[in-house]
Amino acid sequence: MKLLEPGNIGSLEIKNRVIMAPMGVRGICDPGTKEYWGERIRAYYGARAAGGTGMITTEMVFVSKALEPCAKELLSMADDNHVAAMRKLAETVHAYGCKLSIQLTAGFGRVVPPYVVPDDVKPVSASVNTNYYIPDYEDLFSRAITTEEAEALARSFGYSAKRCREAGADCVELHGHEGYLMDQFMTALWNRREDKYGGSREKRLTFAREAIEAIRAEAGEDFPLIYRFGIEHHLEGGREQEEGLWIAEQLEKMGVDALHVDAGCYETGFWPHPPQFQPPGCMVDLAEKVKKIVSIPVIAVGRLQYPEVAEKVIEEGKADFVAIGRGLLAEPEWVNKVQNKKTDEIMPCIGCHEGCLWQMIPGEPTSCALNPLTGHETDRLLVPLKEKKSLLVIGGGPGGIEAARVGSKRGFEVTLWEASDRLGGNLWPASMPVFKRDITDYVKYLQRLSNRLSMNVVFNKKATTEDILKFGADYVILATGAQMEPLPFDADNVLSAIEVLNGKEPQGEKVLMMGAGVIGCETAFDLARKGKKVTLCARMDLPELDINMVDHNNREMLVKMLEEEEKITVMRGVIPIRLENNSVIAEQNKKEIKIEMDNLVFAGRLFPVNDLSQALKEEARVISIGDCVEAGTIMDAVWGGFNAVSALE
Repeated sequence: MKLLEPGNIGSLEIKNRVIMAPMGVRGICDPGTKEYWGERIRAYYGARAAGGTGMITTEMVFVSKALEPCAKELLSMADDNHVAAMRKLAETVHAYGCKLSIQLTAGFGRVVPPYVVPDDVKPVSASVNTNYYIPDYEDLFSRAITTEEAEALARSFGYSAKRCREAGADCVELHGHEGYLMDQFMTALWNRREDKYGGSREKRLTFAREAIEAIRAEAGEDFPLIYRFGIEHHLEGGREQEEGLWIAEQLEKMGVDALHVDAGCYETGFWPHPPQFQPPGCMVDLAEKVKKIVSIPVIAVGRLQYPEVAEKVIEEGKADFVAIGRGLLAEPEWVNKVQNKKTDEIMPCIGCHEGCLWQMIPGEPTSCALNPLTGHETDRLLVPLKEKKSLLVIGGGPGGIEAARVGSKRGFEVTLWEASDRLGGNLWPASMPVFKRDITDYVKYLQRLSNRLSMNVVFNKKATTEDILKFGADYVILATGAQMEPLPFDADNVLSAIEVLNGKEPQGEKVLMMGAGVIGCETAFDLARKGKKVTLCARMDLPELDINMVDHNNREMLVKMLEEEEKITVMRGVIPIRLENNSVIAEQNKKEIKIEMDNLVFAGRLFPVNDLSQALKEEARVISIGDCVEAGTIMDAVWGGFNAVSALE
């Protein structure tokens, strides 16, 4: 495979074409130590190095905190203790033949999170700019950095890169992406300066040029330097593709050794943080365009965790390297499994952002919804049982299978009862829309996993309390899931969204989707893609409809998809009252309206299937997890199964 062949960035040879993309890790750090990047960080990155990754790019590291003393939990190359921590990390990954790239940042600027800004600190930016998080709060407006401050900050890149090299890092990557401070200098929307750092597009690159010159002067001409930036922001007034390609040419002339090509910014987060709705390789076309106009290596990024997609990118010459982020959180052994032709054992990433981004933001360890060990390599150890015990799992959804997996790994004698004829539970209807490939991959993965585990699976077994008690297991895990609330109307042309997703086709052309939560919105979009004219009714009059998603990137892209689909009409603040022939009478703004339809599809709330939980709640050896406790996310189910069984004695 071309993907597994060595490649070069400047003077650096990398053993394969897979690079771990930079992701925030502050929740994995050790705040009680001077080094901060301690044992937990080394275990986290070390697992990916051991898994065969060619090069690891760290989270962003400050070149100076003189202007941004906030974000104390982020490394600074001005701190000797942090340099020592980097040296230990380099030794860890080098032991596996993996290279280490340190991402250097100028800082946050206008995108600094308010909760990390000390009271006496004024954020800086290229110009006076509002804060992304609280745009109306003047105390968080960024002041314009002075010319002298900008010069000093640019010089700090040289000193920092030199210290990275001395600490054993193999190269550095400049963080000119996603609307952070360096990107703010490069972008007319945020840079309205009149000194040498602003004005024309050439002058807006002055800060980047000075930073690169400083690195060359202090770290050496032969020290590899990667520049990461977005070709386009997908934001009105932001960078457009023509300028992005021009910047790529200019950066090559400045002497960078490789370009890491991305897109988007904080305002358009579903590009730099692509959700499940983005197609695989969603930004490869941009990397390919850059590849055609520069002679230095190009790194592609954006949902490239699918082996066949990543290989095709390299084989067809669209990029020289692929950067994988969340895919390596789900599966640390990604490269090894590709190399050993075990791709069917790769844990997929489902694009939810729940275990990674939304664990990291509040300071919890960066992890994975499907892989609870990620970010917990040192504290979530599966301890073998001291003596053989039995475990009965009721329900073969994601929570039940995870409980069975952990039980099997720990040495339990595991039996799983599934009421239907297949494993997966509600993942099956969730995987049906064409844009839900990730869930489909996950269902298939779970089925293959169950075949590899040491356990007995019994299908078409609807458990009763008597069955469970008679079986006599040492422990019982109830993972019976959730089901949708009953249909509000009894008629032949009224279906549930679950029925539709499971293959029951609505008759006629016009479909009224009652319920604009996640299930309703995804089902509506899927029906529209199949040619139906869909009226989507949300009970609430809100821009984000009734979508209750943990991640705003997924939510905002789903709303955008619905609004741009011509066959979908969105109605907000609508409450259906009754059926009337081929119409629904509903209330909107305290008035009755009539909506014509051929079929009504009801996407109601999910409620726990908890009959067994209630009947066995006095049994100490019986533990309920996942949706049968409270309808939640896939992460809730998986982590519930992991935590419950890993704690059993």
